[in-house]
Amino acid sequence: MTIFEMFIRTTVSFIILYILCRFLNKKLIAQMTFFDFVAGITIGSIVASSMLTKGTPVLVGMVGLVLFGFYSFLSSIGAIKSLFGRKILEDEPTYLIKNGQILEEGLKKVRLTMDGLSTGLRKKGFFYVDQVETAFMETDGTITALAKPPYLSAMQKDVFNIQASRGNAQAFIIDGQILSESLRMLGKDMDWVRTILQTNNIANIKEVFFAQIDEQGTIYIDKRHDIVT
Repeated sequence: MTIFEMFIRTTVSFIILYILCRFLNKKLIAQMTFFDFVAGITIGSIVASSMLTKGTPVLVGMVGLVLFGFYSFLSSIGAIKSLFGRKILEDEPTYLIKNGQILEEGLKKVRLTMDGLSTGLRKKGFFYVDQVETAFMETDGTITALAKPPYLSAMQKDVFNIQASRGNAQAFIIDGQILSESLRMLGKDMDWVRTILQTNNIANIKEVFFAQIDEQGTIYIDKRHDIVT
């Protein structure tokens, strides 16, 4: 095979592969099922064979590549349009834990050991199996889990202590220096700063490393000399 022939094969293969990847709409990259994974490997193998096998004409290799890509596209359309086709082509999520009970049949179906299930749950933040209400093996091979109600993360709407936003914080002292522009924006003056320092038992502004106030009026002051216990 001459360098020129290799150049032609590589260029044609690259163009056809790029067009196919755009045509398949990144299906082989995101949310891959097992079939998508195998299809991706096969497409790569066809391209490699077309580039490197001298006995295979470029046109024959590219026809095979386009035909396989078209079949992959048809399978994805079938999975979208038909529930039966989706079950055949992409399978469906498998229960591993249901109502807090580990389903041995589900583990056997996906050929997963208890150690594998425990590892998958730990990756989701569940170190105790008794905290899990439901767990699935998804079609892309990942494990998803839902905690039992007592172990669900509380949201502010679930507790009667919804905090208002503190807004933007504005620093007014940095490294013992008053930020005059900040005071002007806050509508404060030096008398206010002195009052704040006196309230916090600070005799000299040089003792303050950092001070700020938020829109709710909460003041944070960090002294230069820290006491770490």
